Amino acid sequence: MDPRQRPLLRRRLGVFQAMAWGLVGLLVLIYAWLQLVRSGEFSQLALQQAVKIRPIPAPRGLVLDRNGQRLVDNRRALHLVIQREDLPTKTEVIAALAEALVLDPAALARKVQSYRLAGKGRPLVLKENLDESGIALAERVRARYPFLSVEVAPRRVYLGDELAGHVLGYVGEVDEPMMKAKPELYRLGETIGKEGFEASGNDKLKGVDGQKRILVDQLGTEVANFGQVDAVAGRSLFLTLDAGLQKIAQDAMGEEAGAVVVLDLRDGGVLAMYSSPAYDPNLFLNRLSQDMVDRYLANNVTRPMVNRPLQGIYAPGSTFKLLVAIAALEKGVVTPNTVIYCAGKKNFYGRDFRCDKPTGHGGLSMVQAIAQSCDVYFYELASRLDIDDIYAAAEKYGLTERTGIDLPQEKRTRIPSRAWKKKTYPRDPKWYGGETISVGIGQGAVGVTPLGLARFYALLATRGKLLTPHLFYGFRDDQSNGLVPASAPGSRDTPLDPKIWAVLNEGLSEVVQSGTASTNPFVREIARQIPFSGKTGTAQVATFVDKAHYARQAKFLKDHALFAGFAPRDNPQIAFAVVVENAGFGSTSAAPVAAKLVKYWCLDRFTHPLPPPGGKLVDPFVPPQPPEEPE
Repeated sequence: MDPRQRPLLRRRLGVFQAMAWGLVGLLVLIYAWLQLVRSGEFSQLALQQAVKIRPIPAPRGLVLDRNGQRLVDNRRALHLVIQREDLPTKTEVIAALAEALVLDPAALARKVQSYRLAGKGRPLVLKENLDESGIALAERVRARYPFLSVEVAPRRVYLGDELAGHVLGYVGEVDEPMMKAKPELYRLGETIGKEGFEASGNDKLKGVDGQKRILVDQLGTEVANFGQVDAVAGRSLFLTLDAGLQKIAQDAMGEEAGAVVVLDLRDGGVLAMYSSPAYDPNLFLNRLSQDMVDRYLANNVTRPMVNRPLQGIYAPGSTFKLLVAIAALEKGVVTPNTVIYCAGKKNFYGRDFRCDKPTGHGGLSMVQAIAQSCDVYFYELASRLDIDDIYAAAEKYGLTERTGIDLPQEKRTRIPSRAWKKKTYPRDPKWYGGETISVGIGQGAVGVTPLGLARFYALLATRGKLLTPHLFYGFRDDQSNGLVPASAPGSRDTPLDPKIWAVLNEGLSEVVQSGTASTNPFVREIARQIPFSGKTGTAQVATFVDKAHYARQAKFLKDHALFAGFAPRDNPQIAFAVVVENAGFGSTSAAPVAAKLVKYWCLDRFTHPLPPPGGKLVDPFVPPQPPEEPE
C-alpha cells in the first residue's frame, strides 16, 4: 500500500468507527427511552390485548305487595353469550353458528351487526336460561366455536304466575327503536321493563351494572382476576296491592272475561286490579315461539294481553245513572222527591224506550229509582237535560279524564258531547235528542274504563274526593326490610252537595238491601254480615227483539254485567268496580264477585288470610304428627 494513502484510510476508518459507535449509542438511547419512558404505555397496550372487561348485570329490585309478600323475585340463570370483542365477522361462521344453535341465520346476522356497531353494552345473548339440555348443547357448540361463553345472570321470576300479570308486566331486552330514541339512557343488551309496573317503575327497579377485569391467555381462557366493581342491585319496591284480595278477584272471576278494580279510599292505592283472561309474565322471559304468538298476540279473540281495568272501554249501563242523577239534581230539573211514573216503556221522539221491567215500576222517587234501576225514570231525567249538561257533570267529577295511574297505556273514558260528535262523526255531526235518552242509562256512545268507574264510586263514597289511583307504595329499607312509604299522589276536592249525597248514598244502600242486588242470595248473605253499597248495571252488547231472542244469542253477544260501589256502607274503606263480559245481569254475575271482595277485605283477611304467592302458610288446624316408633 502506498504509504501516502494510509492517513486517508485511517481518517475514513475513524469516520466509520464513529458512525458505528454513534449508531450503537442511538440504539441504546432508543432502547432506554422505550424501556424507561414508555414502558407504562406499552404495558397498557399489552394488557389491553390480554385483559378483558366483562360487565356484571345488576339484579332488578324485588316487588312486594303492601304486606311484604313477594310478587317478583330474582333467580340465578345461565346464558350462552358472545362477548362484544369476539363477535364473528364472517357470514359463513354466523350461518353455521345459527344452524348449530337452531336460530334464524338472518336474525342472528342482524343482531351481530347491531352489536358490532354499538359503542358499548352487554354481551350478545344467544340462549337464555339454560337447563341441563341447554348446557349440554352449549358445551358441544363451544367446542367448535371457542369465542362462546356461558355467563351467570339474574333472571326475573313472577311468583303468582297469572295472579297479577297485567299489573306487574314483564321484562325484556331493550330493542333498537328504544336505543335510537334514548341512546343516553339505554345500552344494547340491557333488560328493561316492557309492560305494566315493570315498565312504569323501570327507573326505580333497575340497578347499576358492575364490571370485572380478567386476564385471558391466547386461547381466551380466563387466567386471573384483575379486580372488579360490584353491581348495585335495584331498589326493592312495595306496591299497594293486597295479594290476598287479588287472589279473591282471580278466583271469583274464574273463566269469565272482565275486570276487577278495588281502591283504598284513604289515598287511592290500588288494592286489587285483575284482568281476565290473564297471562303469566314468566312465559315472556324467553323468546316467543310461534305458538305463543298465536296464543297471546295474534289469533286469540279474548285478547289476554289487554289490561281491561284501564284499557277496556265498556258501556257502564245503570252504574252511570248516578252521574245522570247528579246532573239532574244540580241542574234543578228534578228534586229528590220528584215522582216519575214507569209503565214499562215511554215514547220519546216517536220511539218507544223500554224499561227492563215490562210491567213497569209504577211511581218512583229518586231513591226508589236507583234501588230498582228503573230505566224509564232515567230516560225522563235525560230528556230534561242536554247532553252537554251530562258531559259537564262528568267533567266536574273526573269521568272525562284519565285517572293518572302509574301504569302505561291507560285509555280515556268516552263521555259524548256535541263537540265530541262533531269531531268523531264529521259526516253526521248533529246530536239527536234520542241519543241523550240512551246515554241517560249508560248506553249509546258513553264508555268508561273499570278503573275510571271505580274512581267515580270512590268519589261518591268520600263525598267528593277525586283520588289519583296508584300502585307505588314505597321502597324497602335495605337494613330492616321494612316499608319506607312514598308520598301518595294528590287528590282533588269536588264537594258534593250534602243533600244530593244523602239521596245517592241512600239509593246505593237500598240497591243491596232491597233493590236489584238483593235478589241474589249470596249478596244478601254478605250484606247481612257487612252492609255495603253499590249499583248493578247491565250493558247491552247487541240488539235483540225480546227475552226469547236474547236467550238464543251466542255467548259473545250477551250483555256485560257490572257492579260498582263501596264498603262498608258506613265509614267506607274501599271502592270497587266489577265488569263480567257477556255474563248477563249485574245482580247475578258481577254483584257476587264484589260481595266476595267485600267479605275478604272486611272479614276473612283478619281470620283466614290467603297464602302468599309462591308460598304456603302453615295450617293451624292440622295437628302435629307423632314421632315414628324406633324399629
